[in-house]
Amino acid sequence: MKLKNTVCLVISFFFFIKLNSQYVEYRTQIDGEYVTLLIMDGDTMIMTELEKISVKAPKEFEYTDEKEKYLRYKKWAAIVYPYAVQGVRLYKQIEEETKGQSKRERRRFVRSIEKRLEDEFEKPLKNLSRTQGLLLTKMMERNLGKPFFTIIKELKGGFTASYFNEFSKFYGYDLKDGYRVGADPIMDAVLEDFDLNKDLEQWQK
Repeated sequence: MKLKNTVCLVISFFFFIKLNSQYVEYRTQIDGEYVTLLIMDGDTMIMTELEKISVKAPKEFEYTDEKEKYLRYKKWAAIVYPYAVQGVRLYKQIEEETKGQSKRERRRFVRSIEKRLEDEFEKPLKNLSRTQGLLLTKMMERNLGKPFFTIIKELKGGFTASYFNEFSKFYGYDLKDGYRVGADPIMDAVLEDFDLNKDLEQWQK
């Protein structure tokens, strides 16, 4: 199984979108600039409004390769950002829907929506590169404050979480690690530029 398939399997059941939706639009702030992210058929477009731009000091890097890595990460983060928002939204929706239920009832609920989620997101998630998938998981871990292993364990059980964790290690992932500030300073800088909370707050209103 290829790594991108693993990323798809690990993440796919976290995402929800209305079946009749043709596109999803998000409003967020990146580097002090308000932008609209539009995702359609797996493609992400960034639309800016020049009149709302606020000037922010550019990030400085000691080495050229660090700057290049930052720019690559930032480009890929913009691609996965809508999926991160959807993933966190769905996780919180599942928590709300299954509040007071037993672990078995919660897992039954998750199984009931998996097929629809796979139909919606299997293709775009399979197209993610290893680093794009990593950025997506770290965005969600950073927002939720828990590692992916714990999230999977809560929704799918310990056996499933352990299976995915062991399998993912072959490709450089450890789902128990979670998001740790300082582990990758370049990634830290990029994730600070993408504010999931803004879109999540609008959804909760």
